[in-house]
Amino acid sequence: MTDLTPAQLATIYLESWQAEDFDRLEQILSPEVTFSGPLAAVDGRENCLAGLKGMASMMTGITIDKMLSDDSDVMTWYDLHVEGAVLPTVNWSHVENGLITAIRATFDPRPVAPPS
Repeated sequence: MTDLTPAQLATIYLESWQAEDFDRLEQILSPEVTFSGPLAAVDGRENCLAGLKGMASMMTGITIDKMLSDDSDVMTWYDLHVEGAVLPTVNWSHVENGLITAIRATFDPRPVAPPS
């Protein structure tokens, strides 16, 4: 998939995640991808996919409001819909050699965080 733009890869990432098409999602993630967000920070494709699967089990949809990209980075502002809440979210994806190598997400986790 090295001929896809960073924006196309970010779109595939969000669409595949929402559709729970983790085989497709795996194809666009680097084996060394890193993920950092309010609920977890993980290294490696398998750990990243495990975290995305967990979050997918809570979400009911994604509504993309804006996506901005350049040669290697994409910022996406979207509403992450979970049962009983909408989480305004910003997601940064970094692309190298046609694969997503880093994902950073930020949102207010209180509606989905386990009680402390």
